[in-house]
Amino acid sequence: MVVLDVSGIGCGSCVGKITRAIQALDGNATVSVDRSTGKVSVESSENAEQLRKAVEAVGFPSKISH
Repeated sequence: MVVLDVSGIGCGSCVGKITRAIQALDGNATVSVDRSTGKVSVESSENAEQLRKAVEAVGFPSKISH
């Protein structure tokens, strides 16, 4: 599992954009977004950096949580 710290998740539309961006990269990915903490948990075969870049590409600054 990859956990990303994502900034700017303010509404359901934001959650949808993030989820769609990740699933466009990996159609089988399972995505869980916690708006209150900014944590996005992803079960995916893609590596963490690719997932982070996909989230940033739709306008949400992010970093890989350690």
